[in-house]
Amino acid sequence: MKHIKLFASVLVGLAVIGGGAGYYVHYTNRVTATQQKKTAAKAKVKKAKRVQKKVAHQVAAVKVTKNKAAGKQITQILKADHFVGTALVVRNNKVLYRKGFGYANARDGRLNGPDSKYQILSIQKSITATLLMQLVQKHRLKLTDKVSKFYPSLPGAEQTTIRQMLDMTTGFRLAQGSTANLSEKQVVDYAVNHTKFTAAKLGKFNYSSVNYLLLAGIIRQLTGKTYQQVFTTNIIRRLKLKHTGFVIHGLGQHATTGYQAKTGEIKPTYDAAFVETTAMMNNELGTGQVYMSVGDLFKVEQAIETGKLITPKNVEILHTRTATGTYGGGVYNETPQVYRSHGLGYGYESVVRMSTTGKTGVVLLSNYYRNATSTLAPAQKIYTEMMKGNLK
Repeated sequence: MKHIKLFASVLVGLAVIGGGAGYYVHYTNRVTATQQKKTAAKAKVKKAKRVQKKVAHQVAAVKVTKNKAAGKQITQILKADHFVGTALVVRNNKVLYRKGFGYANARDGRLNGPDSKYQILSIQKSITATLLMQLVQKHRLKLTDKVSKFYPSLPGAEQTTIRQMLDMTTGFRLAQGSTANLSEKQVVDYAVNHTKFTAAKLGKFNYSSVNYLLLAGIIRQLTGKTYQQVFTTNIIRRLKLKHTGFVIHGLGQHATTGYQAKTGEIKPTYDAAFVETTAMMNNELGTGQVYMSVGDLFKVEQAIETGKLITPKNVEILHTRTATGTYGGGVYNETPQVYRSHGLGYGYESVVRMSTTGKTGVVLLSNYYRNATSTLAPAQKIYTEMMKGNLK
């Protein structure tokens, strides 16, 4: 009987050891697989950066001269980037170029054209900043006001100013928005309840879209109207825009579909259309939920710079570079003569490069996002050559 019990104990021990060994092997394999995925992802990112550098070099290498037609040379620059979307080039208030490339919707066979509409993404921040500055101009708030005046329960709000939110120098960070379909007020409430604060980042450039979402909420508080209502009245109607609206209502005529390229892909295949949910659209409150045509976008940015929406003095105050970067008031203030704005997401990429006089600029709106290249390169090339006098 003792022998039988001993034999049974040995079997149980072996089973336990075997089970433990099986679990160890499974766990090790899982860790190894995770590490392999991370390594593969890093390799893809490195490859994309190499390709991006190569394409940027190709764009920069395009020879531009005064002796050739401006339109043909601009087309050559955009083709070097395999650009998909619509381009607008304006010099001294004269339209030099306005042309569409590629498909607005490949399945339907619709091509991009001069009036095609695109989600402008983070470029919207420059408009949200202007709407807030209008309230500053009316003495409804001050740039030195503490954020706690509007969001007393927000972590770090007592230490942070409105100016710092405009300049992305707060310690605020929202990991991700809600997956539920929320109203404007609910989107703001969600952000207040889920935003984290890192004191060490306060006063340093720290790009985080939640700053502008919360600014949109402040506009709501001070006006008693929704952000959409304020935007519609003060921007769309005031400037008589014909091809501008909120993506949640659909893009209507001249609509485009956003496409997401595969990692490292340069030439468009239109294989993957990006599906943006209603929740995603709502979560972009004040930061990237608006669509425009290139013409409307240039008109808005020009109106800001020329003092049609706020005074020239307040434009200068709004677009002041921070001590830790070029960002200020929703744009990157590269020099006293030029600024740029850039947006990415949902299969779209948007770029504006504009003179601070508002007379000259390049607008590139794309509905084909590629991580292996960027429309920043052709926008800079075109603008630089234009300022050299090579594109007239």
